[in-house]
Amino acid sequence: MLILVSTQALNRGYQVDIEALRCFIAVVETGSYTQAAEQMHRSQSAVSQKMYKLTEQTDKTLFVKSGRLLELTEDGKLLLGYARHIISLHDDALRQMRDSKQIIRPLQLGCPDDYAHVILPKIITNIRECVPNLPIHIHCHNSIKLRDMLSAGMLDTAIVSRSSAKEAGRFLQKDQGVWAFDGNTESLKQSYLSKASVPLILFDESCHFHHAAIQGLSQINIASQVVCSANSVGAIASLVLSGQGVTVVAQSSMGQMTPLTDDNNPLPFRLPQLPEVIIEMVIAANAHPNFGRAQLANVCEIYLMS
Repeated sequence: MLILVSTQALNRGYQVDIEALRCFIAVVETGSYTQAAEQMHRSQSAVSQKMYKLTEQTDKTLFVKSGRLLELTEDGKLLLGYARHIISLHDDALRQMRDSKQIIRPLQLGCPDDYAHVILPKIITNIRECVPNLPIHIHCHNSIKLRDMLSAGMLDTAIVSRSSAKEAGRFLQKDQGVWAFDGNTESLKQSYLSKASVPLILFDESCHFHHAAIQGLSQINIASQVVCSANSVGAIASLVLSGQGVTVVAQSSMGQMTPLTDDNNPLPFRLPQLPEVIIEMVIAANAHPNFGRAQLANVCEIYLMS
């Protein structure tokens, strides 16, 4: 299918292939031709050809090199808005032309375990509002694994932590990293004094907060020991609440744990500041027949208004 792009392109008679726009979006979201090719299940040369043709047709430079990644130019940013809108309209038109009651298959949705308690229920409610009767299968892994699964075609969409400053999906919310413990200040103080180190219970090393906790303490010359690591917020919370150590989690994942702040900190030093995380929802290059970019945008907009 061919679609005209922008008034200027229309006047020149330029036409752009839908698949070229999909490749363009994939390059933007992954930052490289190689990863875009994996996500699109195409060869790198095929993606390169699509991008060369797109650049030739628009007569604009769309990307510039920034280290190993590709960054959008101002013209590229302009085209990206049109591309996402065109793809959404295209996918939505095809979906509407099908029998809306016919559900092809379950939606494969990824979500990190620590977002499953607060964010996931709201997202599921919004999806069911936008696409009634759509079965949903949930995969709980860390954000890195979920992005790999998206690229491999194993997921249709996923809730993830943003991996860099570059926007790759639809914004959901910001969340702040916080220190947490069981609330027993005397026990924590004695544990630190007896071992001369902070006992840590953290998500595995793929988690940004894992490194933030260790490096933050190291920078103020405080020793720490990772007592346990896990990829389940339930496991981490149960260990923390049993007095095994302190952790770092997103504020929305606190549950019954107690924030460890300057006001209740029994340790002989001030705990380092923790980073915030941006949570977004991303979609596969080849969207689910009943859940495309238009539905994703609708779900995220409802979430932001709730």
